[in-house]
Amino acid sequence: MNLYEIINKRRSVRKFTDEKIPEEIMKKCMSSSLLAANSSNLQPWEFYWIKNPDKKKQIVKACFSQSAARTAREIVVSVSRIDTWRRNRDLIVANFKHQEKFLPIVDKYYNKIIPLIYFNDKLGLSCMLRSICSVLINIIGIFKPVPRGPYTKSQLFESVTKTTALACQNFMMTLVAEGYDSCPMEGFDEKRVKKILGLNHNCHVVMIFGIGKADQNGIYYNRFRIDDKLVIKTI
Repeated sequence: MNLYEIINKRRSVRKFTDEKIPEEIMKKCMSSSLLAANSSNLQPWEFYWIKNPDKKKQIVKACFSQSAARTAREIVVSVSRIDTWRRNRDLIVANFKHQEKFLPIVDKYYNKIIPLIYFNDKLGLSCMLRSICSVLINIIGIFKPVPRGPYTKSQLFESVTKTTALACQNFMMTLVAEGYDSCPMEGFDEKRVKKILGLNHNCHVVMIFGIGKADQNGIYYNRFRIDDKLVIKTI
């Protein structure tokens, strides 16, 4: 299949067959997801492949035992994080140095600007300071373009979650390319899922994937999309 065929074939499958997915295929698809575009290359994501039977049962229950989770051969949980930036930043910097491309602009961006954006203390003082600074930035913005965030923790979560969603799309597309199907679920009890996975308050569960081979009744309805003219604008 070419890319357009893959995009057209991808559907949210709600019921799967008992056909197993080879482990090497799952690993290949998850690795491909990590090649997605992402902000500042900080890769603020984690993918949890739930192989432990007990944890899988708990995750299914946390997904309200919906068919897409209950019948799935495999379950993967995608998570965005705001607390891995320092580790990932250091790895990026080390890579630039290894390639002898650690230019002053790279040093300034990753060692000065990124900490200003991503650092969060437990008391929330850093967010408060950024919010205060945003007043001045908005005044300057009257006269010229300026960066307008993220200032708060919620805005930062929005940024890393958008990035993680791009990786999720890669994951679904590569599954289709390998002949398998998925259902990205947003219907779950996030607090329970985070407890099952041992995640802290710096994490956000973006979506949970039920994965397998589509049952003949796995797609409930014909695809419907609103008219292009309503959402694609030329100005």
